[in-house]
Parts: sequence; C-alpha cells; structure tokens
Amino acid sequence: MLNVKNLIVEYQVTGSEDCFNELYVIYASKVFNYARKQAYKRGLIWQDVESEANQTFYQAVKVYDTRIGDFEPFLFLMLRRRIANIGQKVSTYDEYVKRFALTENEQICDTTENYAIKKEQRQLLEDLIANATLPSRQALVAFAKSYSFREAAKQLGTSDKTVKNRILKIAAKRRNLWLADYLTA
Repeated sequence: MLNVKNLIVEYQVTGSEDCFNELYVIYASKVFNYARKQAYKRGLIWQDVESEANQTFYQAVKVYDTRIGDFEPFLFLMLRRRIANIGQKVSTYDEYVKRFALTENEQICDTTENYAIKKEQRQLLEDLIANATLPSRQALVAFAKSYSFREAAKQLGTSDKTVKNRILKIAAKRRNLWLADYLTA
C-alpha cells in the first residue's frame, strides 16, 4: 500500500502519466469487476457504469488524501456512490417518462424516440403558452383539447376564425417555428 500512496502523491504533484498508468494497471480489473456486478445487480447499462467507473477512478486518484487511510476503500466508496447516483437518475428518468406518457387516454409509447418527440412537443407548447396573452392561451388550450377550431370556438364563445388567429398570433411570436410543430402531439 505504501507504493500505491507514493504513486498517487507523485501523480498529484507531477501529473506523471506513468504513475497514473501504473495505478490503473493495479486497480482496473478490481474496479471494472465491481462496476460490472453493480450494473447487473441494479439493472443498469454496462457502458454507462463503465464510463462512470473510469471517471471515478480518475477523480479518486486526483483528490485522494493520504491522511485519510488506504486508497482502495476510498476508491470503492466513491465508486459505490457514483453507481448509486446512476441508478437513481435512471429510475427518476424512467418514472418521469412513465408519468409524462400516461395522460388520461394515452398509452405508453413504443419507443424512446416517441417519448423524446412528445417531450419536445409538450415543451414547445408550454413555452408558447407561457409567453401568450390570456385570450390566446385560452384559445390554444381549447384547441389542444378538441383538435378543432370550431369546437374550441364553441367552448370560448367566439368564432373559429378568432380562435385560429389567436393561435397563429402565438406562433408568430416564435421565429423559425411553425404552428404545426406545436400541434402534432
């Protein structure tokens, strides 16, 4: 262990690639075996965990202080925390996608691409609504619920041309974007 501490200190002081490479040779198999087991155990994508393991190893070597004890427990503590964070991010993202996809009459979309498209379209709609006047916002919401200018006009007590103009006014505020970009969701 004294050799490991000396290599780390030398790397931290000089930035010697040889020291880092020697440390990497010592710990790489242990780190990646541990990371692979954790990825399997938590149902994570191995490539994501592998990438995090590399970054964690580099970070551990960079910030390790010899006064806190042995390097290996420090390294594996950092690695365990990083992998747990990946698991939390993945589960949070999956939960968000499920909540996002499940509205009153919607089914979960088949592919991740459909999720991304719907997410982008809803973000565009939210952006439009946030920057619209109250009558325009009401027209857009009524149209989004009914998918018809006539039905939206009935709900609002105006003409269908008024509803269409209010929605077009919102879209006109956003340069380089077409109304169709917002209404295909």
